Amino acid sequence: MWSRLRSLAGMLFRRDRFEREMRDEVSFHIEARAEDLAREGLPPAEAMRRARMEFGTEDAIKDDCRQSRGVRWFDEASNDLRYALRLMRKTPGFTAAAVLSLALGIGANTAIFSLMDAVILRTLPVASPQELVFFAHGTGERPGASSNYPLFERYRAIDGMFAGITAFSPTGFKLTSNDGIENVTGLWVNGSFHGVLGVPMAIGRGFSSDSDQPTDRPTAVISDAFWLRRFGRDPSVLDRSITLDGRSVAIVGVTAPAYTGLVPGTNPDVTMPIAVRAITEPTYLTMHDTWTDLTIVGRLKPGVSAAAALAPVDVAFRQYMSEEENKWIAKGNPEAFAKAAFVPASRGSGVLRRQYETALKVLMGMVAIVLLIASVNVANLLLVRSAARAKEVAIRMCVGGGRARLIRQFLTESLLLALFGGVLALVVAQWGTSAIMSLFNAAETPLLLDVSPSPLALAFTATITLATGIAFGLVPAFASTQVDLTPALNHAVVRRFSRRWSSSHALVAAQIGLSIVVLAVAALLGRTLYNLKSIDAGFTPGNLLLVTLDTYGTPIPEEARVATFREVLERVKTLPGVEKASLSRSTPIHTSGNARALVLPAATSERIEDNAAFTNPISAEYFDTMGIRLLRGRTFNSLDDAESAQHVAVVNETMAKFWAGDRDPIGMTLAFKGNPKDQITIVGVVEDTYQMNLREAPPRTVYTPVANAEQPPSGLTLELRTARNPGAIAAAVREAVRGVNRSIVIRYMRTIDQQINASLVRERVLATLSAGFAFLALTLCAIGLYGVMSYTVTRRSREIGIRMALGAARGRVLRQVLSQTFVIAVTGTIIGVIAAMMATRTLDTFLYGLSERDPATIGGVAIALLVISMAAGLLPARRAATLDPVQAIKTE
Repeated sequence: MWSRLRSLAGMLFRRDRFEREMRDEVSFHIEARAEDLAREGLPPAEAMRRARMEFGTEDAIKDDCRQSRGVRWFDEASNDLRYALRLMRKTPGFTAAAVLSLALGIGANTAIFSLMDAVILRTLPVASPQELVFFAHGTGERPGASSNYPLFERYRAIDGMFAGITAFSPTGFKLTSNDGIENVTGLWVNGSFHGVLGVPMAIGRGFSSDSDQPTDRPTAVISDAFWLRRFGRDPSVLDRSITLDGRSVAIVGVTAPAYTGLVPGTNPDVTMPIAVRAITEPTYLTMHDTWTDLTIVGRLKPGVSAAAALAPVDVAFRQYMSEEENKWIAKGNPEAFAKAAFVPASRGSGVLRRQYETALKVLMGMVAIVLLIASVNVANLLLVRSAARAKEVAIRMCVGGGRARLIRQFLTESLLLALFGGVLALVVAQWGTSAIMSLFNAAETPLLLDVSPSPLALAFTATITLATGIAFGLVPAFASTQVDLTPALNHAVVRRFSRRWSSSHALVAAQIGLSIVVLAVAALLGRTLYNLKSIDAGFTPGNLLLVTLDTYGTPIPEEARVATFREVLERVKTLPGVEKASLSRSTPIHTSGNARALVLPAATSERIEDNAAFTNPISAEYFDTMGIRLLRGRTFNSLDDAESAQHVAVVNETMAKFWAGDRDPIGMTLAFKGNPKDQITIVGVVEDTYQMNLREAPPRTVYTPVANAEQPPSGLTLELRTARNPGAIAAAVREAVRGVNRSIVIRYMRTIDQQINASLVRERVLATLSAGFAFLALTLCAIGLYGVMSYTVTRRSREIGIRMALGAARGRVLRQVLSQTFVIAVTGTIIGVIAAMMATRTLDTFLYGLSERDPATIGGVAIALLVISMAAGLLPARRAATLDPVQAIKTE
């Protein structure tokens, strides 16, 4: 085998030498035979002639030699490749149409797959990620991963099952620099975090057990992105200090660029030891009366299964939950805390996957259909070209070309087209992923995903390129070699194309059917987005600028926060273009809020959410600025906003019905658990507003004056109603805030429309991308139908000319061609409607205000595609009706 491989390599890379030696050897054998014949008495010329006759055709012998050495297939493939390239250069229009169709289809698939890879498939870039598990609890399909530090210490005491157990909690820090104060994302972790996970480091080191001890000089590990942004990747950054939350912190390490944390879509800038948090929150490490966002993750020892490790973890969890000080945790929801559970951590947290997995699968299905439509288009183009090459194929078969050999040549041509399409698809995918990520970045916290082509994405692109090339090349390859030789050589093959239904027509009907599926999905998702954005959310959205102000971790003392916020409010009221201004802790459709349990006379449920109300401290101008209508009673005034004033509240309509039923709630009092003696008098009722998002009904809401808050809020949102485009005063607002106090951090500035769009990121991504894919599918389908009907008219021009010469009216010819188009369109539409009714069943969780089989949507799509199909067939039909019969017959 080694000798054969060496021989093959020598022939491939030293081909000239091999050919020369083979030619010399053939000449030697012929000359030797000629000498033998000459010694027998034949003249030299006759001896040479006889020797050549006995030896046979030299080229055939050489070809047999090449085949025995294994290079004939290489020669044939090279010849096919060169022929295909020449053919592509000869027909640039055909080549451009085919390559562009494939590039769009393959590129769309690559873009969506790259996104799926980043969100769903990619494993953490740490050592042996398959050994990592999240500690969770519950009996459902989605166990909860929240915890607290005392439970973490119980787990950490388990011996023999884990190579290490660590914990982390997301947070935010205030970074103080010469440029002012800014927010940076971060993590609180325990000292074993980097070691247990096996986090790769660019420079420096991670934390150790010493990091769990209180110290006067805390340490921090920063991300590569933060290192680049703040220090330009200066290697001398180690041991340099930064100021976080007013505390000097020494940098001891930088994580590798590939590592972005355990939560896909995020990239914490700074990681700090939990021991530092315990300095300002001494009870954090010991408190049992709260369930924090601490997440526990462990690494199994080699050879230990998850099932074996779960047994002692479950024992520790049940023992912890049975203790008196922890029994409150399971109240109202015992199933969620019935037992311990593991969640695989090899791909990080599943929050982002759960949010977008189904949506990405829907998009993946759509782009697969688009690629199929593009492939059908190219197959039709190849069928058209194969008909024009019928004589070439007939001649090749007449001179001995086998059908398998010709099919291989045609497949080489289709694979070469697919290869060029795949290369161009990488460019399309790069542009596509950038456009998709811009849609995700509309949220307050943009998704930080690496969607650059990974090895898996490149392998996917190569696979579908190869599969596509074979798929769309097989039908034309087999059809091209089914030629009746005599008619083909006599130019009479045109008669075969006069039949009413061909493989091209069937492929176009399939295109129409597939296009209806894509269009139906896009229409349903588009109507859902429209329905959500058309909801009356309970406030006036126009010309409203929202500015989130943050003073947590700044030098502004707690007792001065409210006064500082009021000073900012008064300052921005004087800005040109500002008509109204107010302050509040929460604004509508902000996906976040604060719910507190009410003191009820007779609670019927132990579930906190059944007995709670959404609370929102506001300034007196809030309702007027937001355009929220007062239904009865009154709103707040300047007297209510004083710290010494009687505690009053305005409730929304849902809260009024919950609290008072059919009675008038004005004058009634309410109180919250944790402060039951603070009786709050209801003085007004306002209309409901959507708070978390547009899909959830408005929650029970209690509005109170900012001055009456139990603790001075560290952050409030400034609402500005403007006379013109609110974005035009953004710079002036920033300067006004800085003019009051440079320590105030503007965490988020946006218009209300941007806030609404941020809450609809998933819906906007689905609607926008599906609309783009639908447009692409529709365009490819129309081009395919137009091409097939144009080709049909061209191939039947003689028949049409003869009919018109015999008296056929032009209108009748027009109707005949259009009727053929109509039959194809109707057939494809029927198939598409049936397929759409089945495919849209997966959209139930995404739709709003309509069903997944909405007859108006699917019927409208079907009618629209019929109209477009007939329009695509009208031009070829008009050309057929205007043919000059004499010219058509002469040309043929």
